[in-house]
Amino acid sequence: MIVTKQRSYSQIKKELGKDDEVGIISCNACARMCGTGGEKAMKKLAGKLKKDGFKIVDMDLIGTPCNYDLLDKSQLHGNVQIVLACDAGVYNLKKLFPKHKIIGGLVVLGIGAFDNKGNVNLVRKVC
Repeated sequence: MIVTKQRSYSQIKKELGKDDEVGIISCNACARMCGTGGEKAMKKLAGKLKKDGFKIVDMDLIGTPCNYDLLDKSQLHGNVQIVLACDAGVYNLKKLFPKHKIIGGLVVLGIGAFDNKGNVNLVRKVC
């Protein structure tokens, strides 16, 4: 699996304007397993953004946004999307929606594996 960590909230917030209509898209596979994505992380980020006065217009949980065929190619809600997924998921969304501002919300650490105690072990670090 792809191991990720969250970008700092302040970094993400700096990329947003107060008039932006924000959608949040999250991976429900690797990122969820790392605790950086999935429904819980998506709702937590949305709550912080709302508290700071940002308008959240959509939240979309996608099994694996790195799989191009699983992405809804019809439209995105809002003019800015924060993506809680690995670089491959961000890449696919930028490719599908070149006119939208797509913000990656995670940092890829590398490839990992779970041990028999449920801990993630980083097998190969990203350079």
